Amino acid sequence: MNRRHKIFCLLAAAGTLTAFPSASSGQDIIGEALGKIILPAVGPVILDRAGGQILEKGLNGGFGKGGMLPGRGGRVPTRPSRRQGSPQVIRSQPSSQTVPSGSYQSQPPSDVAPAPNAPPPVDPPENRIVTRPSVSPNPSPTEMALTHVVSAGPQLTGQVIRAEATQIANQLDQAVMRSLDQSRGDSTVEALRRDYRNLAHNEHRDNARAALLVNHESALTATGTGQSWSPLFKAADAADRIAALPPESDRQTLTQAIEALRSELTGVTGSVLSGNEIAVIAQRAKNIRNMGVLSEIARVLGAQRRDDLFARIAEAAAKSDAPDEAVTGLLGVSLAAGGNAVTDMQLPEGIPAVVLYSPEINTAPISFVCDDALEITLAPGEMVPLDQSFVVAFQNGKGVVKRYTINDGMYRWVVDQDGWDVRQKTAVEVSIDANHSPAAFHYLLNGQPQIAAAGTVMQHRLDGPARIDFDRGLGDGSSKSTLVTPGDYVVGVDPETAGWDLHLRPRQAATAESTTAIAKQHWRSSVLQAQRSASIDPAEAKVDALLDLIE
Repeated sequence: MNRRHKIFCLLAAAGTLTAFPSASSGQDIIGEALGKIILPAVGPVILDRAGGQILEKGLNGGFGKGGMLPGRGGRVPTRPSRRQGSPQVIRSQPSSQTVPSGSYQSQPPSDVAPAPNAPPPVDPPENRIVTRPSVSPNPSPTEMALTHVVSAGPQLTGQVIRAEATQIANQLDQAVMRSLDQSRGDSTVEALRRDYRNLAHNEHRDNARAALLVNHESALTATGTGQSWSPLFKAADAADRIAALPPESDRQTLTQAIEALRSELTGVTGSVLSGNEIAVIAQRAKNIRNMGVLSEIARVLGAQRRDDLFARIAEAAAKSDAPDEAVTGLLGVSLAAGGNAVTDMQLPEGIPAVVLYSPEINTAPISFVCDDALEITLAPGEMVPLDQSFVVAFQNGKGVVKRYTINDGMYRWVVDQDGWDVRQKTAVEVSIDANHSPAAFHYLLNGQPQIAAAGTVMQHRLDGPARIDFDRGLGDGSSKSTLVTPGDYVVGVDPETAGWDLHLRPRQAATAESTTAIAKQHWRSSVLQAQRSASIDPAEAKVDALLDLIE
């Protein structure tokens, strides 16, 4: 019997079973068999009347089970019956069969009455369309950074490394002079002290300290201090060699000079320098090496025009614990990599009537109830916008329940001597810092166009909630809308999206005393010094120097 005859016989059997409803289990078996045979044979079908219910159950059951026929009293089909009362979510199940490109549809017979007690049809919920305001486009941060890392980035890196090396040499010189001054009455080291002081105040020449050590070797040998002075003098000479490298030096030459310095520092002991001083100097040498590696990573990514530049540099910066100033100097733009970027919000048109927020200075979440119905919990740094006034009730943490009617404005949660409370911000001060942006930053503040020119800071003072919208510079028209709390916001780049972002300037942390933190502060200072030098017009600087010569 060929395939066509088999199908014909099965269809005939289906019609017979439809005429005798009592044979339900037979309908199940035939229906599911039809599901196995008809689907591969004829593809998508629209079922109706003759044998339609059997086919529907068979298609659902047989196809959903990957072609396995259930026995009597088998499983419920994976897709719910058309007569079931409540809707269900239909999820696709894995199957060994290949699903055809068309969709399988099952239509109920037109003359079949709906099941009794069927629920009324459910109208689909209304979907709201949120449109963002039109904002002026901002330039692509990726394009600007890709150019900067190849041109200006290496130049800044060289200046930072030379500045750090100079300061390391000076720090070593100061330690030597301090130790020699303590031996002022010792005639054997008096000549060395005098010569070293003269060297420190004159232009250094290559290996000047090592030569000085050779000249006074007999005196140092007599005092038994020659071995402790030698590595110190050699390390200072190594730092001087780095500082004297020309700006056009290649990376290999620079790397070798840095490694020579680090090697000499391993021999320095604590007889002249304290343990903390040695640790700080060693960390500074490590930092200038990392600065060179960061610069090379940025240069390679820039030369290849890689669009993952920001993400890779953010990763390298986190690994090396580079200060933000160093990363900004390499890229030409600031990275919003600290996790404090503003939140992108799906805001309706306009400005909310009320914003209630918990400042990051708070150390615990605050829970409260709005209009005796809605319970809300805000963690430090979170906010909730509302479009109307409401009554807020909360416990102050000392057994007292307080209730306030909150009208238009911006309110913050505070903790004082009486516990939790709410304070209204009558003046909301927000600044947009584009100091490290190479181009003007366009944005909307409460719907009004604003421009923060490159290298400037815009100050805003409002009497209520502050909404900011801005283009992300991705070239696809995407924008970001957010509500901000009072504070200083820096224009930077989100490393994940490579688009413009705003991040809240972190609170100034207490001065750390660890050697790593001290060395990092030196790194930051050297970057700022190099940036100031780069911003000075050479011709203007020369004129100023000449003016100082006028008597």
